[in-house]
Amino acid sequence: MKNDLMIFEQKEHAVVSSRVIAEKFGKRHNDVVLAIENKIKNLTTEKFVVKNYFIETRFEHNGNYYKEFLLTRDGFSFIVMGFTGREADLWKLKYIDAFNKMEAFIRERQSTEWLLTRKQGKLIRRNETDTVANLIDYAKAQGSRHADRLYMSYSKLVNSLVGIEAGQRDKVPFKTISTIGFLEDMILHTVDEEMQKGTHYKKIYQICKSNGEQIMRFAYLPKSAA
Repeated sequence: MKNDLMIFEQKEHAVVSSRVIAEKFGKRHNDVVLAIENKIKNLTTEKFVVKNYFIETRFEHNGNYYKEFLLTRDGFSFIVMGFTGREADLWKLKYIDAFNKMEAFIRERQSTEWLLTRKQGKLIRRNETDTVANLIDYAKAQGSRHADRLYMSYSKLVNSLVGIEAGQRDKVPFKTISTIGFLEDMILHTVDEEMQKGTHYKKIYQICKSNGEQIMRFAYLPKSAA
């Protein structure tokens, strides 16, 4: 999950890059890095856990590597509190709101309900995998030369319907996880029912796609999931 202000998750912390801060607040990145390094010296003296504020990393530009920092909410507050002016204040408010949303998302993803739903979703996916394995044999019997690609096709279909890319399922909100489980359960039962009817395997995919699109008309997923 990432947003227009480029806040993202790093080791269960909501963070933003020093480069983004420099860009949004109209500062030179070198100056922002220097300000952070000065804060780190002060925090280290007071025995604060620096990584709870700033995470040192680097970026590549034209084949060279340069220092940058990832700032948590507290690290961000430390650095931007000295930025003045109406434009700076507006950016501060936007970032406070963005940090709130990202941290709420992280808490939600760590909740018992989210974890249970994710576990249930994996069980549904396992059953769907078995069903698609049967569909592969079914499609081969109908003359398909690329039946082995069907599992990937159905996985891509679900991802496309909810607006995520491969590998993102562990990073989406609770409502999206629930919808993914609902879609996969629909596919599981639709494929089983249509194979019993003798429906052509290509038509089965189109039926699943159409059913999925109907479900998504009423899903109202959070924009951050896209």
